[in-house]
Amino acid sequence: MSILRQSLALQVMPIDDNPEGLKYQGILEELEDRHIKVRMDPEFVHAPVSDIVRVEFAIANFKFRFDAPMSSKREGNFIRISKPTQIYKSIIRKAPRLHLNTQISYNVWTEPGQHSAILTDLSSVGMKMITTRQLAKNTLLSVNVYIPGKSLRFICQAMVRWCTRDLDIDAKYTCGVLFTTLSTEATKRVEKFIGEEIGKTSVIPEP
Repeated sequence: MSILRQSLALQVMPIDDNPEGLKYQGILEELEDRHIKVRMDPEFVHAPVSDIVRVEFAIANFKFRFDAPMSSKREGNFIRISKPTQIYKSIIRKAPRLHLNTQISYNVWTEPGQHSAILTDLSSVGMKMITTRQLAKNTLLSVNVYIPGKSLRFICQAMVRWCTRDLDIDAKYTCGVLFTTLSTEATKRVEKFIGEEIGKTSVIPEP
């Protein structure tokens, strides 16, 4: 039985002419005989033209990926990607985390309206935030992260991995979020920022 299934959140990265490693969010709409039909974020219309795309998705603590041809025919926001002959699996890596207390904003991918949250932990693969809204596991978000006074700002899609109610404060929820469309270039900038900030707080031993 294929691990691919309807309503699975997918990230599609054009391989050709995409040096920044830009990724775009999609939802697996239908499993066809030879293709998968994917409903893409409208921003995909601006994606680099590429005959081959890399598809990524996460299940539990594992990340999966495969490369496959994409049909040149589109139906609005729908695309068709050839079914893969091989899917690669890896563990979602742990990354250094930076503790913060910064206000950010996010949107639920399928809903209008913007919400505020407090970013408390940041890594190059995800973040932890406090919000007044309970978010179901696997909810897709668009997050806008800006660190005032610092040289870091990025917008990307993300997926809620877990969300728990704060036992001390009513109507407050802590959520763990996995970045899904953070580009290769943006990932490098986040890693550099975290490394520099952690370095500032490191204790320098006396000579």
